[in-house]
Amino acid sequence: MSDLQKPICYLICVFNDQQGLDTTLASVFKDKPLADILIIDDGSFPTMKLPNAPVGFKLLHLPLEQNIGLIGALNAGIKFILEKDYIYMARLDAGDTVNLGRLEAQYEYLETHPNIGMVGTQVRAFDEADNKTLFHFNNPTSPRAVRRTLKMRNCIAHPSVMVRVQAFAVVGLYDPDYKYAEDYEMWRRIEEYFGIANLPETFVNKEISPQQMTALNRKGSGLSRLRAQIKYFKPFNIWCWIGVFRSLIALIIPRKLWKNLRSGLSFAS
Repeated sequence: MSDLQKPICYLICVFNDQQGLDTTLASVFKDKPLADILIIDDGSFPTMKLPNAPVGFKLLHLPLEQNIGLIGALNAGIKFILEKDYIYMARLDAGDTVNLGRLEAQYEYLETHPNIGMVGTQVRAFDEADNKTLFHFNNPTSPRAVRRTLKMRNCIAHPSVMVRVQAFAVVGLYDPDYKYAEDYEMWRRIEEYFGIANLPETFVNKEISPQQMTALNRKGSGLSRLRAQIKYFKPFNIWCWIGVFRSLIALIIPRKLWKNLRSGLSFAS
C-alpha cells in the first residue's frame, strides 16, 4: 500500500445502472473521504460514466469486457484489492445509499477489535420507486449472537459489510457454486477463522425493486443456503439443526405461509 493510498477500498459492482451508480456515489461523496472507490463495471453497454470526484476522493474504474455476473465481478474486485494491499474492503451496491459516519464507525470498530474479521451494520430497505421505507434489517450485533444466528439464516447485510482483506487471503474468493447465496456461504467460511459482528446503527439504505420483492430467485437462494448449511453443519450444534430445518420448510411451503410462520418463530429469527 502506497503512502497516498487509503486503508479502505469501497467495492461497488454495477451492470447497466447509470442512475443507480450516480445515486450511490453522490451518497458516498457526502461523507468523509476515508476510502478509495473501486467501480467494477460488469460489461455494461454503454460503459458506465464516472463523475468527477470531489477533492479527497479517488475513483478507480475496472470495466470488464463482458457481463460475467455478480460473483465474477465481486471476485475481480477482491483480486484487485488484494493486489493493491488495502487493509479493509467495504461493500456497497449500485442504487444503495450510505448514512454519514459509516466508514468511520466500522473502521474504528475493526481497529479496536483485532479478532473480528468482518463487521456489518443495520440496514433500511426502501422502495426504489418512491423511497418509502419498506422494512429494516434488524440483525444481531455481538459476535456470539451473530455466530449463532448465522447457523440459521443470513444475518449480515451484504452491502453493509467492511471486511479485513486478510480474511479473503485466508478463505479465498466468493464461490460461484452458491449463486444467490454467495454472501451467506462466504460469511460461513469467514466465521471459521474470524469473529463477525454488526453495529447497532443503521448506516446503509438498501434499494428494493419489485423483482426482489416477489422473490424471483427464492428457490435458487434457498437451495444454495441449504447447501451451505449442510457444508458447515456441526451435528452437536442445535442451531445448525434449526437452520437446516428452517431452510427445508421454507423450500417446501408457500412463501406467504412461510412468512407467517417465521414471524411466529421469534427464537429462530
